[in-house]
Amino acid sequence: MRKLLVASAILATIQAFPISAAAAAPSPSPTPVPTPGPTYPATATDSQRATAALSYLLSAQSTDGSIDKSLGETADYVIGAADAGYDPATLTGCTAGGTGALAFLATASDAATTDAAQTGKTILAVVAAGLDPTAFSGRDLVSRLAALYHADTGAYGDGATFSDAFAILAGVAAGVSVPAAATGALTALQDPDGSWSYGKAPVAAGGGDTNSTAVALMALDSAGVHSADAAAIAYLATQQLADGGFPYQNTTAYGPPASDPDSDALVLEALVVTGQSPTAAAWSKGSATVMTSLRAGQAMDGGFVYPGSGESAFTTSQVPAALVGLPYGAPTHPGAGLTVPPTGCPNYVPAASPTAQPSAGSTAASPSAGSSAAPSSAAGGTDTSDSSRRLGRFRIVALAIGALAIVVLIGGGIWYYRARARRR
Repeated sequence: MRKLLVASAILATIQAFPISAAAAAPSPSPTPVPTPGPTYPATATDSQRATAALSYLLSAQSTDGSIDKSLGETADYVIGAADAGYDPATLTGCTAGGTGALAFLATASDAATTDAAQTGKTILAVVAAGLDPTAFSGRDLVSRLAALYHADTGAYGDGATFSDAFAILAGVAAGVSVPAAATGALTALQDPDGSWSYGKAPVAAGGGDTNSTAVALMALDSAGVHSADAAAIAYLATQQLADGGFPYQNTTAYGPPASDPDSDALVLEALVVTGQSPTAAAWSKGSATVMTSLRAGQAMDGGFVYPGSGESAFTTSQVPAALVGLPYGAPTHPGAGLTVPPTGCPNYVPAASPTAQPSAGSTAASPSAGSSAAPSSAAGGTDTSDSSRRLGRFRIVALAIGALAIVVLIGGGIWYYRARARRR
């Protein structure tokens, strides 16, 4: 969680005056100051929100190209960028020409050759980026995944829900025929109440979770298997909270349940893939829906807040895809060379002539190939000329000098009054 810096005495004096001219001038520091809680502009479109979230992730990207050195988070980052219309090949963090997210995935996938979920998720990211998963930086990821399939059980890897689900999603995305035994193995993991849990066997009613259920539903529906839909959708309906969002589990065993952006994002995508409308009356709590819950978790700098623990790249990485309404494995249309606006990077200078935000899915139009998008004001960008920036800085300096003069005069008056009092 980010912490605000303590202001200096002179700045505090300036802020006490109603100076609208200084407030309108651009800040000398281009990086927006994050504020705790859901403060992103309510008027922003979901496409703009997705772009702001990706900009936040871009600024959080490590020098090795990763998000938190995590294959899963980095894969979600790549998928979200492609879903929003940006070119994943340009995801190099704040350093132009630095190590890219795709380069990290290539290296990280070598350490995950026995992990079906991680290998499957890497394939999804590679396909989303428009690349060939059978020849990804000299690696045949599809063959790696096939080697993890157990024909005798139909399971992939360790047979857990995420292993089977991401392997199936990856196979469909890569155009590979998915064995019927594989979808059968995943269906067999469904719990009595319609949910799925993270493990390798069904659990008692109440032991499942929204995240595992959403990923399993996306996998089965992508493979054309809908026999589990009705029970899973009924389960998800029992998990929705009064604010329209979804917790990991709707249980009070660990305290009052709270909606979180990760669960909202995955459930939203599962509803879409099963033909449900996330904003329909059936999924509304008054005026609240999973969309309003998801939007409410976004902070001013584009990052998403997990209840009780603040913003993080971990929480944010799954959200961009959901904001543009695209589940795992959905076709993407990234614009070649189109870069995520680096609004959170040091020394960022807004473009003088912004173009329209790219968008994808149900919320936006595709960007032109080879174009470059600049953030709108809702996404944290400010369009100013050099002269207006100089004028803004001049106003701030002038006001600071004026405020300092007032402080000096007041201090001098107090000293003079006390000097006279002492002489009496």
